Amino acid sequence: MLSTLTVFPAKPITAITTVENPKTLILQQCKTSKDLNQIHAHLIKTRLIHNRAITENLLESAAILLPNTMDYALSIFDDIGQPDSSAYNVMIRGLTYKQSPHDAIFLFKKMLETSVEPDEFTFPCVLKACSRLRALSEGEQVHAHILKCGFGSVEFVENTLIHMYANCGSVEVARRVFDGMSERGVVAWNSMFSGYMKSGCWEEVVKLFHRMRELNVGFDEVTMISVLTSCGRSADLELGEWINGYIEANGIKKSLALMTSLVDMYAKCGEVDTARRLFDQMDQRDVVAWSAMISGYCQANRCREALDLFNEIQKNNVDPNEVTMVSVLNACAVLGALETGKWVHFYIKKRNLKLTVTLGTALIDFYAKCGSVESSIEIFSKMASKNVFTWTALIQDMMKQIKSAGYVPNPTDARLDAEEDDKEASVSHHSEKLAIAFGLIRTPPGTTIRISKNLRVCTDCHNATKIISKVYNREIVVRDRNRFHHFKEGLCSCNDYW
Repeated sequence: MLSTLTVFPAKPITAITTVENPKTLILQQCKTSKDLNQIHAHLIKTRLIHNRAITENLLESAAILLPNTMDYALSIFDDIGQPDSSAYNVMIRGLTYKQSPHDAIFLFKKMLETSVEPDEFTFPCVLKACSRLRALSEGEQVHAHILKCGFGSVEFVENTLIHMYANCGSVEVARRVFDGMSERGVVAWNSMFSGYMKSGCWEEVVKLFHRMRELNVGFDEVTMISVLTSCGRSADLELGEWINGYIEANGIKKSLALMTSLVDMYAKCGEVDTARRLFDQMDQRDVVAWSAMISGYCQANRCREALDLFNEIQKNNVDPNEVTMVSVLNACAVLGALETGKWVHFYIKKRNLKLTVTLGTALIDFYAKCGSVESSIEIFSKMASKNVFTWTALIQDMMKQIKSAGYVPNPTDARLDAEEDDKEASVSHHSEKLAIAFGLIRTPPGTTIRISKNLRVCTDCHNATKIISKVYNREIVVRDRNRFHHFKEGLCSCNDYW
């Protein structure tokens, strides 16, 4: 509460000016938390604190404009006898962006409980809190209140609804809101584009943009960046080049973000040389631009050029991001560039960066392809979360090791419906091999690995397990439907008869 806060001497303010134009004066003079405290003290001393307009503008300074003053804002809010919708709006907005979206939703519920009527400015703030939390259920309840209060056709409220539903993964509902709008400005279109992009619906973005052009709706830079990104993901070079031509024909200023989107689009559509030409024309480049170009080289299998560009990024003192590092690791894996890949791994450790699934999988794949089995297993064991690609990278590592020791996949044990080219991949993911890979990771070196299955072990897995026991120096015990198999030093106790 206010009594617990440090109080500085009152800061003099002309009372008449404050009453006539409270917002301008308070916002101009309230630059620091000390200013906030002094102005607050002056308002209490002169009893101007009872002027609702002045108090709410002081509240805005504390809740929104100044850093680390949300607790002060809460104390001011609590001292208002009966806060109106404007005061609630300021607090909900501040909590959404500065402190806690959870608290913003809680305060909105309190607002309803105290019978304060929300206005059209309340709902966008609450919807943004729901969006940040991806709280779809709460967002749907807010939507119901919007309809109940008669704000369902207010354009900026509808725009925020589209954003909330799209960000919460309900892109179909977002589209229904969009289609139901009587008027759609560029913000609504951009919100819908953003929603489709979050769901990976790149072709829907392209289709919607064609519809936008048919309706002669003007578009802005945000639109072009969204569409260029989608063109790259859907390999729609024709539309991407149309946008580039539109930019040139209309003399549109090429911002850093727009130029980066063009580079990324051309690179992902396979026009790497065009992407590089645009990249070289850029007056300034951030890490996103560098990453787009490096990634483009990797996707075109021009890995040496990717590493050359990575050397340039270091000379320019640009810190690589996750996209940069994943692309460089992929290039190192293809070229067998162990030292460069190790530098990336060292950089990750030095910066204490989070080992995400994508980054961890790239590291595992890099070490596996460079023959460093122990490192790939160590990284796998440290990863907090893993997906199918992580496991695939590790299994491919194991398969590579045993192939070099003489293992030849037996395609007769593949799924009957598998294509010829997929049969080797099919047998490499049999349950026995997955279980053995898991055992290699989860148990110390030299520990016996024990596996049980309710079917007869297939010929391919039997041959593979023999070689795994030799390559990794492990004893492996497999119990199938018929018997126990003891694998050790490349041999099985069944003498290959089971």
